[in-house]
Amino acid sequence: MISKKDTNEAYHSSSAISASGLKTIYLKSMYHYLFQKPFESKAMALGTAVHCALLEPKNFDDEYYIMPKLDRRTKEGQAIYKERLKFANDKKILTKDEGDKINEIIKNFKQNSLANQYAKGEIELSHYGKYNDIDVRIRPDVLNRKEDFISDVKTCQDNSPIGFKRDIYKYAYHLQATFYMDMLGINNFKFIAVQNTHPYTVEVYTLGEELLERGRQAWKQAFKDYEIYKETQVITSYNWHLYDNDGSFVI
Repeated sequence: MISKKDTNEAYHSSSAISASGLKTIYLKSMYHYLFQKPFESKAMALGTAVHCALLEPKNFDDEYYIMPKLDRRTKEGQAIYKERLKFANDKKILTKDEGDKINEIIKNFKQNSLANQYAKGEIELSHYGKYNDIDVRIRPDVLNRKEDFISDVKTCQDNSPIGFKRDIYKYAYHLQATFYMDMLGINNFKFIAVQNTHPYTVEVYTLGEELLERGRQAWKQAFKDYEIYKETQVITSYNWHLYDNDGSFVI
């Protein structure tokens, strides 16, 4: 694969299939993948800020501005708010509560030696290549070829082993992990799971053999559906393979 240090915007503008695209096909359908609209929830935006704070701390102050608590119901509060917005310029705005939350996460992250170990390597390096003559792209949070691992920061409401395993299945994180590993020829994948609710703990997870096998089956199944679409231009409904006689889904 070709490695490139490009912007997040440039990476997402590529038409090559990514792990996110394969997850959408696997969890939903080809139709959802083709017609999805860009969307960023508050939780996703906070996750991006946490990612920057942990992996690219030198860039955090250049990209984010933490707005102090202001009573914008008053003329004085409104005036200070407008002044602060000018000062922030084009930076992304975080509330005081969000800033406090991120600071707590940073403190816990620094105290977790294992998380720090797996946060060292090439940060957000884009990779472009082909699989079965189809363009693919991946952008790991952390790639460390010397130590033979990829790691990815995930924010979640519950980073306990049971809670995070639920998220792995819900969001197909195991698909992403094995797709990255297989495309880059890396043997180890670590999730740095950050709880975005009190007490903002940080844990490191390795996928067991069963999850790795299921993840590999998942990305290959989704990729096969994508290949069929590329060959036939047929847009399929939900990625499901069990139907009743009347054509309804059997679940």
